[in-house]
Amino acid sequence: MSVRTRQDYEDVLNALGACISMRIPVLLWGDPGSGKTSVVESARDLGWHVETLIISHYEPSDLAGLPLLRDGRVMLAPPAWAQRLCEVSAPSIAFFDEFSTASPALQAAALRPLTHYQVGDLQLPDTVSFVAAANPADVAAAGWELAPPTASRFVHLDWGLPLEVYSECLVSQAWPRLPVGRIPDSFTGLLSTQRALVSGFLRRRGGQLSAIPTDVSDRGRAFPTPRTWDYAARLVAYAQAIGASQQVIALLVGGCIGAPAAHEFLRYTSELDLPDPEEVLTGGYSFAGTRPDQAFVILQAVLSAVQRKRSPQRWEQAVELCARAAEELNSPDAAIPVVRALLRGDVRPADTSLPSSIRVFAGALIQAGLLLGA
Repeated sequence: MSVRTRQDYEDVLNALGACISMRIPVLLWGDPGSGKTSVVESARDLGWHVETLIISHYEPSDLAGLPLLRDGRVMLAPPAWAQRLCEVSAPSIAFFDEFSTASPALQAAALRPLTHYQVGDLQLPDTVSFVAAANPADVAAAGWELAPPTASRFVHLDWGLPLEVYSECLVSQAWPRLPVGRIPDSFTGLLSTQRALVSGFLRRRGGQLSAIPTDVSDRGRAFPTPRTWDYAARLVAYAQAIGASQQVIALLVGGCIGAPAAHEFLRYTSELDLPDPEEVLTGGYSFAGTRPDQAFVILQAVLSAVQRKRSPQRWEQAVELCARAAEELNSPDAAIPVVRALLRGDVRPADTSLPSSIRVFAGALIQAGLLLGA
């Protein structure tokens, strides 16, 4: 994406804020001097603590911990920047600046902090978010391409500073602030829906679960993996919860799984036209003519609705609905994952009986050990 207008700039800014708010590592790609560092450090004006590391100044031990012998045991002592992040109670950002200068050894050392928020033997608190900024390798000082394991840990956003924004803010000195916030209450329900949509799409397009590009430069940017699909589901749910625009959602999905897969996924979700799960649960919904992947998503949404508002009646309705789907689709495949979830002890209410229609799933459920004692 080329950031040319104020709206483009604000969309990328909102996408960046979503990643930080969700504690999903994000990497800004942009030319030198385009304000990447300034916009991240502007979080200090909102009460956030920001630890900025010019990554070329550090060694792998500064990210993975320095081995020390203490009481006959080797420990990985955390660096000072990580200790400071643990000492502040405010929300924090660990900012890896000039990340395109990170050598392969530094990139490898960053893998565990980015994924597990662990630096040496120190576990960072859940108030910390990781942000990185990088220049494209062809303009970076001593630049390195990102290795695929490193690239897949980030959401990738293209950054730019349009003339319209720069000329106005240079005079007014009122630069846009980083939009960070709390996770809304509606996030949980929206996340369940998004995960069902991702699952339904991948059941139809299984080759997109993990698709590492063959081109070296593309392998250093966004591409589909199980991790980045999870990122996409969480970020879309957050964006919907805060009322973000479709353009911001497209930026987030593309930043997670790459533009080609994002285009296909967003088109898939826009064409599904899913019914209200509450109406499906209670209104005698018919699955006749429904694609298996679409039925899977509908049933997953019903499962989420039953889990949010539990009662024996709703649970029995959901089981009957799965059986009806299996009958009308002439296949139990789309419904089996939902039936398995419904039969789990933490989902099935006490004193509920199985309807006779459950027999359509008997083979799969007996094999899974879920009908024993039912």
